[in-house]
Amino acid sequence: HTAEVLDQWLECQRAWLYLEPIFSSEDIAVQLPLLTRKFEKVNHTWRKIMGQAKNNPVALNFCTASGRLLDHFTDANKQMEMIQKGLQDYLGDKRQLFPRFYFLSDEELLEILSQSKDPVNIQPHLKKIFEAIEAVEFEGGAMVSFRSSEAEVLPLETPLVPRGNVEQWLLELQAQMKKAVHLQLQKSLLDYPKPSTAPTPKAGGPPQAIPTLPLNPQSGD
Repeated sequence: HTAEVLDQWLECQRAWLYLEPIFSSEDIAVQLPLLTRKFEKVNHTWRKIMGQAKNNPVALNFCTASGRLLDHFTDANKQMEMIQKGLQDYLGDKRQLFPRFYFLSDEELLEILSQSKDPVNIQPHLKKIFEAIEAVEFEGGAMVSFRSSEAEVLPLETPLVPRGNVEQWLLELQAQMKKAVHLQLQKSLLDYPKPSTAPTPKAGGPPQAIPTLPLNPQSGD
């Protein structure tokens, strides 16, 4: 009996350690109210048992003192298994809405979702979400430009203020990124020196625009 209790106890501890930081986030609690309430019940049971264990630190005595301890752990483990399944469904829904979330692990995605009120905290994950993007630069709470790992800066046509769910404004950011690249390519083509064959965009333009310029702009190639 004691060995069975300890097995369920350790299983419960592993699940609780994984879920507790997630459901401590206000953002997650707002987005997943049902799962949060389920976890709060399990959390109450877990903390109550831990308090009792602290007062009775001899494992054999504690495991045999109550005939319901195994039932409590077994039920808590079932509840947390259901919570984790609900969490996986939630992450799957987010990935369907913004497919670039598939580039992130569950832990990384949960970290983003739990800090969605502060977009600056999402910066460390941008490299995985958008290739070659080191960071997004802010001014007055609005996103104004992208910066690569080579320190190249690409301004947005219109400053973007992140509002709503994180996947929504990331979709807007993605659209702005495409538009910004398109505009820079247009500017590079217009700045391309007509009489010369040397592809030299205007100073300050992104070097990656060079390969897209025609070898002979007058021929239209």
